[in-house]
Amino acid sequence: DTRKSVTGYILSLNNAPVSWKAKRQDCVTLSSAEAEYVAASMAGQEVIYLRAMLRGFGHEQSKPMVVWEDNAACIQIANNPVNR
Repeated sequence: DTRKSVTGYILSLNNAPVSWKAKRQDCVTLSSAEAEYVAASMAGQEVIYLRAMLRGFGHEQSKPMVVWEDNAACIQIANNPVNR
């Protein structure tokens, strides 16, 4: 038992999956909210990479990408810059 949470996400473009990952997190978190925040951060990093790749292909995205999160405490942490 490593006490590490598992991060999982799927990135879709035109309702088709283009990137996905399921990986044990590198750190031990103290709460499920913190684990969800780490996972959302990893998904955000992949979004930045994917947008750069699409821009390189000549398909720059003008609208923001939406990251769906279902943990209310994680959403509050992300929306409150004092907590970061």
